[in-house]
Amino acid sequence: MRYKPVERVVTVEFVEAPSGSGYDIDVTPEALVVRFGDTVVWDVQGLTPSRALKIAIGNFDQLVTYPSVSFGKKGFAPAKPKRIPTADVPVKGVANGKFRAKLNLGPATLGIYKYDIKSDGRTLLDPEMEIRGPKGG
Repeated sequence: MRYKPVERVVTVEFVEAPSGSGYDIDVTPEALVVRFGDTVVWDVQGLTPSRALKIAIGNFDQLVTYPSVSFGKKGFAPAKPKRIPTADVPVKGVANGKFRAKLNLGPATLGIYKYDIKSDGRTLLDPEMEIRGPKGG
């Protein structure tokens, strides 16, 4: 049975710092593993609507590329990389007062990526994500 892509939800929680002078950011899961073709949804919590709408996800930078080949008329050849879009994915308000950013990975190149969680274009945090191949065949 072929793998059916799914939505993987990542919680980005802003928690007021004990000193009251800002926020701590918790990203769950810490080790994000997704599959080729999945859609990643970042669920932003803990901010006022005006602040939540300033958050964006972007700058996907591939740290490690997994080896991949394709087979054609001339035999095996290195597969052409398919990159994740580089434009920022803005957080939008959705039903029930939730704020989410959504990105369909499509045929992205397998490997380990760093990405930015931003506010007003400034990087707040740069967690990692691993894209693995689909299960099954």
